[in-house]
Amino acid sequence: MVHMTEMSLLFVLFMASSAFGQVNKPGSGQTNETQNRVATKQFDSQCPCSWVGLNGRCFIYFSQSLDWASAETHCMNMGAHLISLHSDNEYQLMKSLILPGSPTWLGLNNCMKRDSYFWSDGSKYDYSKWNKDEPNNLPGECCVHVTSIGQMDWNDIPCSRVYPFVCSKKMA
Repeated sequence: MVHMTEMSLLFVLFMASSAFGQVNKPGSGQTNETQNRVATKQFDSQCPCSWVGLNGRCFIYFSQSLDWASAETHCMNMGAHLISLHSDNEYQLMKSLILPGSPTWLGLNNCMKRDSYFWSDGSKYDYSKWNKDEPNNLPGECCVHVTSIGQMDWNDIPCSRVYPFVCSKKMA
């Protein structure tokens, strides 16, 4: 009887905490702080739970730091890619998802051919928001991240660095 009461209490606590958005999704890389920031965003019923929708796509932030290739692989394992950006609205949404002061990977790189940037999701490179004097194409810098200083715009940087990231995918 005691075991049954404990199980009932655990269930009630779980349901109550879920209702208030205090339960982290296991393996999501989301912290309560991140979830609370995302809770103010517009969720779309065509996006998976915890993803934010805009312009027919779904977005999610991961606070864990990975190198560019590992971050892309993590996104691909969820049927997504590192974020590609095609408008100021998408860029502002992405900036609202990430933690302030935290450099964050984008899905943009020019590792295959210098000065030939492309998005990892294969979409057209039709929008950019480079920091002043970027990209500077220093040796070994072929991946792109949002910087943590100034306007938090784009910078080319070595792919081996580790940063948090945003994944995006088309709505279901």
